[in-house]
Amino acid sequence: MLKLQGKFNEAKVFTKNVDETAVGQILDLCNQEFVKDSKIRIMPDTHAGAGCTIGTTMTIQDKIVPNLVGVDIGCGMEVVVIDKKKEEINFDHLDETIRKFVPSGFSIRNKEHHFSKMIDFDGVRAPFTLQRAQKSIGTLGGGNHFIELNEDDKGNVYIVIHSGSRNLGKQIAEYYQKYAYEQLIHVTSMKDEIIKRLIKEGREKEIQETLRGIKKPQIRKELAYLEGQGFKDYMNDMNIAQKYAELNRKAMIDEIVTKMDWKVTDQFTTIHNYIDMENMILRKGAISAQKDERVIIPINMRDGSIIAFGKGNADWNFSGPHGAGRIMSRKKAKESLSLEDFQNTMTEVWTTSVVESTIDEAPMVYKPMDEIIENTKETIDIKHIIKPLYNFKAN
Repeated sequence: MLKLQGKFNEAKVFTKNVDETAVGQILDLCNQEFVKDSKIRIMPDTHAGAGCTIGTTMTIQDKIVPNLVGVDIGCGMEVVVIDKKKEEINFDHLDETIRKFVPSGFSIRNKEHHFSKMIDFDGVRAPFTLQRAQKSIGTLGGGNHFIELNEDDKGNVYIVIHSGSRNLGKQIAEYYQKYAYEQLIHVTSMKDEIIKRLIKEGREKEIQETLRGIKKPQIRKELAYLEGQGFKDYMNDMNIAQKYAELNRKAMIDEIVTKMDWKVTDQFTTIHNYIDMENMILRKGAISAQKDERVIIPINMRDGSIIAFGKGNADWNFSGPHGAGRIMSRKKAKESLSLEDFQNTMTEVWTTSVVESTIDEAPMVYKPMDEIIENTKETIDIKHIIKPLYNFKAN
């Protein structure tokens, strides 16, 4: 474990395997006055992200930086157990079904999935593209999003889907981050107006005293925060986006099990880019691990996922890692890894997704499973390691 001390707060980092950029981002966060009352805990799979650190958990009160949750609000995992064994599954038919009925990458559906009717689109306060949002329920997306079939040590077969709130979450996040920054900029224009008014009224001597009470936060755009009504509006929209993301994953499960004529015998959800509204804990690339809460932690497309139960460790913000965590950037992976090595390491998994365009998701770009297991003993009890039988990624 590392302790990183900033100007206004300290962060505990539950690993020593953390890159310099991530350390800089964590210290940057601890140097912001708005986090002075937060408990900041960084998960073992931490790595640098776009403007914020993946693996961040922190308690919040009345201020929120939309960028800390990120653009894929509610991103997470849907896990179901099906009534089939490995030997009963036609993997060619499964792959054809997914490619035909589950749009991936930037693609959306031609017709709305019926789960779309369960979303309160009218309740969203930020501007967004309604038709695209409606037709994106039941779509996978790209990057590290995936659909897998996995098997546990007892021969049970799982469908595991990793996806989020698609373009809706992105539009909400970007709107509120821009709005947060504009509210800070507004302080400058407000000062100018006050100066002009006092000069016009012949009250120049009062300018300095009046302006002293108006403080402009010294903060960059990516860490601009919301408070007051902006905070309430964001929390409202984020809550809808989280529900949207969960129904998006469930819609894909619905398509697959219906078309494959499978039955679901067990099901649970684990989300990792969100705010836990009940406990007011922000988790960016981190999961809830409350006492006896069942969770899944995907490691990579070769080694599979950990299924565990939370220990409810308060010092960890009742949280756990959301995955293994990257040790190689997408750019570096594409520059340094060969397709042949990628193919050779995936020979035990049925997949048509091991191609040049997915090489940045190869198993070698992530921290090893053993490291995550060793570093999470205080927060989770492991029940199963489920191994991939089939993997699909946008390609």
